[in-house]
Amino acid sequence: MTRAAVAPTRTAGARPWNILKYPGSIAETQPRRFQKIRHDAATEQVHIAHGGGNEERTGLPLMTRAQLRRSTLKKLLASTALVGGALSLAFGGAFATFTDTVSAGPQTISSGKIIIATGPTNTAGTGATAIVPGDTITREIDLNSTGSTANDASITLGFTANTSSLLNTDATNGLHLTVSECSVAPTGAPPTYTCGGTSTQVLASTAVANLVTTPVALLGLKSLTAGGKDYLLFTLTFPATAPGNLAVNPTACSGTGTTENMEGCTSELTYNFLATQRAGSAQ
Repeated sequence: MTRAAVAPTRTAGARPWNILKYPGSIAETQPRRFQKIRHDAATEQVHIAHGGGNEERTGLPLMTRAQLRRSTLKKLLASTALVGGALSLAFGGAFATFTDTVSAGPQTISSGKIIIATGPTNTAGTGATAIVPGDTITREIDLNSTGSTANDASITLGFTANTSSLLNTDATNGLHLTVSECSVAPTGAPPTYTCGGTSTQVLASTAVANLVTTPVALLGLKSLTAGGKDYLLFTLTFPATAPGNLAVNPTACSGTGTTENMEGCTSELTYNFLATQRAGSAQ
């Protein structure tokens, strides 16, 4: 007897259906042997009856394994083409950009050098002993910047007291310094020099005590310009008013004011020159 087609249903107590879904179709596998499979050519549907004949299931035609493989391959190829197109848009444009290059130069840039030196004559190392108020001590210290490639804004002079005494700490009764520049090399030797050219003062009388703490600029030096040279005469003066009376103060080189005793003092001085570059400018 022919069983009539019915809508897909599941009766009470029937065993569950195992359904595998594939894109574009539905494949259904049964836990029991099919009794009847009927294909409806008009609707392209498959009617499946099984078991005791009281249950029927309707679905789209099952795909064969070959059809499933072809469908999956088509989707993979389509996905690959889509990804390839995206990569082409992302990277292809960069390789197709119009470009051009040009170079200029080369440009050589070098930094300058600030070099200051003493010489050719330097008699600063010649000392003086047993000086008394009113004495002068003149020494020649030539400066040059022949090794420089840049100009200086200033050259300052200061003192370091390696051995200190009232001679370099008392700004009134201690040593005072003046510096003059000679247009030509002076003649003579310590303690007497003669400038055969033009003598120009570059430092007025200044207490050595002040120069120990605060260096000062030497004005108008030729050494401020790279390659320049100066013939300089340094004169230390022991003030004629410097006090000293062992009867009033028996301790040598001590005291202050009316009890100050400048006798028996010893100082060792080092001359310090500092050259500082010119101000920055457009080059």
